[in-house]
Amino acid sequence: MPAVTSNIVPLRHARPGVVAYVKSPAEWFVSNSGWIQGSEGVVLVDTCGTEQATLELMRDVRKYAGEQELTVVVTHAHGEHHNGVGVALRDGGTALAAHGSVDLVKAGPQTYGNVFTYTQWGVLEPPEPDAVHPVNGWQRLDLGGAVADVVAVPGVAHTAGDLVVHEPRSGTLFTGDLVSIGDTPLAVHGSILGWLDALDWLQDTFNPRTVVPGHGPVATPGHSSLHAMRVYLEWLLEVTGRQTDFTKLANQASLRWPTWRNPERHIGNLMRAYADQHGRKLDVDLAIDAVLAAAGGRIDLDCLLGGEPVRRIS
Repeated sequence: MPAVTSNIVPLRHARPGVVAYVKSPAEWFVSNSGWIQGSEGVVLVDTCGTEQATLELMRDVRKYAGEQELTVVVTHAHGEHHNGVGVALRDGGTALAAHGSVDLVKAGPQTYGNVFTYTQWGVLEPPEPDAVHPVNGWQRLDLGGAVADVVAVPGVAHTAGDLVVHEPRSGTLFTGDLVSIGDTPLAVHGSILGWLDALDWLQDTFNPRTVVPGHGPVATPGHSSLHAMRVYLEWLLEVTGRQTDFTKLANQASLRWPTWRNPERHIGNLMRAYADQHGRKLDVDLAIDAVLAAAGGRIDLDCLLGGEPVRRIS
């Protein structure tokens, strides 16, 4: 596998500076982040899954933003997005997370030993508990000549605690994993019905001009990213309304979306969709076991993620 590429994509050069930090290929434990910079503060949207990747991210943030006051916004409590919060806050700052994610962020990094094998986590520590604060609704951060709106997603969507970040002047929306482009979404920790509602809410509330997804390239006006997500989630509900052969349905999904990476996730998503619409509680561990069976066993991140990260600037 090729090394992971961290691509710095400036979306607005004048203040407020808005940067998407796009990582590729779209793989397990490879996720996007970004930042919004004013004259007095900087908001970092998500961190990385390892110490080294987070340190590299922070070096790039500081090249743009200097030593301004740092606020880390965690879009949701999956390890590739929040493992590095303690690393990012070593020199001070605060973190914001949705109410449903705060406890997991405070608890520190998640390495999912039942799912992955990996030797390159580095030194990952939890953030100071007093540095992590919940966001329950809409919170506007004044960065000095710039604002960042941190908004809790209503209900359960990708997870039980999702946030988005909007920079209104450029119309840039950081969605976290509510939107993935070219990467099969993972729905086992959330709700298909709630996720569909969240996509409608995103479009109606923000009408974004630029979308920075949790995984995949930046989407510009006219891109079908939100529509593609909606089509996939609606398909999951449609087929599990009348069938329960999840393996067969997962094969159908792989044929219908042949270019999406990580197709082993389809079977877990189908199990989630079936549970949601039939009023059943999903056994998440069982769903993850099905995903791993489809992947051929525990996922070897050392092999998957390749060598040292490569950085480039658009």
